[in-house]
Amino acid sequence: MREERQRHILLCVAGLTPQIVTETLYALTRQAGECVDEIRVITTLDGRDKIMTGVVNGRGRPEESLLHPEAGQFYAFCRDFGIDSRAIRFDEKTISLLHTRDGLTLPDIRTPEENELAGDRICDIVRELTKDPGTRIHASAAGGRKTMGIYLTAAMQLFGRAQDTLSHVLVNEEFEGNPAFYYPPPKPVRLRTRDGREVSTEDARIYLAPIPFIRLRGVRSNWLYGQSANSYGQIVRSAQDNLDFIEKEYDLNVDLRRSRVVVGQGLRVISLTPRELFFYAMFALFRLEGRGGDGVVSLFQLRRADFDATFRRVTAARGREIGLDKSVVYPGFGFLEKMLGQLASAEQIPEFMSKFYTLNARIKEKLDGLPEQFTLTSREDRGKACYQLPLPPERIKFVS
Repeated sequence: MREERQRHILLCVAGLTPQIVTETLYALTRQAGECVDEIRVITTLDGRDKIMTGVVNGRGRPEESLLHPEAGQFYAFCRDFGIDSRAIRFDEKTISLLHTRDGLTLPDIRTPEENELAGDRICDIVRELTKDPGTRIHASAAGGRKTMGIYLTAAMQLFGRAQDTLSHVLVNEEFEGNPAFYYPPPKPVRLRTRDGREVSTEDARIYLAPIPFIRLRGVRSNWLYGQSANSYGQIVRSAQDNLDFIEKEYDLNVDLRRSRVVVGQGLRVISLTPRELFFYAMFALFRLEGRGGDGVVSLFQLRRADFDATFRRVTAARGREIGLDKSVVYPGFGFLEKMLGQLASAEQIPEFMSKFYTLNARIKEKLDGLPEQFTLTSREDRGKACYQLPLPPERIKFVS
C-alpha cells in the first residue's frame, strides 16, 4: 500500500507587510525545492484586510494585496511560476485572526494585554496544527510585530515535531520592506527604492535562514494534550515544571493501600482504579526485580505467578496477605481471574492484549503531567510488544 505524502503547510505571522508570505513561499518552493499545499497566516484585522484587498483604512492598492482576485500577488506568483493556484489552499478561511477573550478581533498589537492575547492565540493554533501526524509545518517567524515572531518560535519549541521546520526569510537591503517587491519574478522588473533609486529585481536576493529549535514534546506534559483554553503562560509554567521533574529526579511512591501514585513528598498525587494500580504495580515490581535486565517484559511472558506476587503485595499492604489460590473475592480485584483466563487461552490472548492497551492508555492519561519515566512505555522486541517502567529502580518505593 502506497504511503501518503505529508501535507506541507507554510505557517506565517504577518502584519501590514504581507510580502513575507510570498518571499517565504519563493524561498521554500523555488530555492529549497519544498512543496507547499496550504498557507496559513496569523494576523490582525488590519493585516487580513491588507492580504485580502491591499487597502487598510482607505490607504493602499489592490496590487499590495495577496488575494485580490485580479491584482493579488499570490495569484501573480502562481502565474509566473506555472502553478495552479488551486493546488495551494490559501484564502480567507486559512487566515487566523488574533482576538480578545470575548471574541473581538484585534486591529493591531500594541499593549501588554494584546501581546499576551497574541501569544495565547499563536500557541493554540500551532498546537492544533501539530496534532495531525500527516502534516509538516514550515513556520516562518519573520513577519508581524516582533513579539508575534517570538511567540511563534516559542510555540514551535513547545509543540514542533521532528518533521517541522522554523525559519526566518531575509531579503537584501534594496528590496527589504519595499512595498512593490513580493518575490523575484522570472522576467526582471525595475522598482524604485525609498530613497528614489531604481533597482532591478534581477539583483534581489532571498535567503531562507533555518532556525534550529529544541523540541520539548518529549517532556510529555499536559500542556501538549490539554485544553486549548490554557494560556501560553500556563503552558510554559507547566512545561518548566515537568523539566524540573526530570532534573530533580523525584522518587515514585506506589501507595498500594490508598490506590494511588505519589511523586516526591506529595508533590503530585494521582489516584488509580484497582485495575490500573495492579498493572502499574506489577511493572514497578518487574523493574525492582530486574526482570528482562531492566524491567522490560513482554505481555506474552506474563504468568499467573506474576499476578499472584503482585496481588499478595497489594493485599499485604491492606492488612492481610492473600494469594490468588484462595477462594476469596477481594473488593475491586474480580477482574484478575478473567484476565488470567484470557492470558492462558491462545484464542483469547488478542482480547487480553487489547484490554491491556486500553488500560495502559488510561494510566498514561491519568499520569499525564509527569515525565515519560513515570509511565509504562512500550517497545517491540522480535515482533512482540514489551512494556517497561523506565524509572531507575532506586527511585521506586512501595508504601502502605
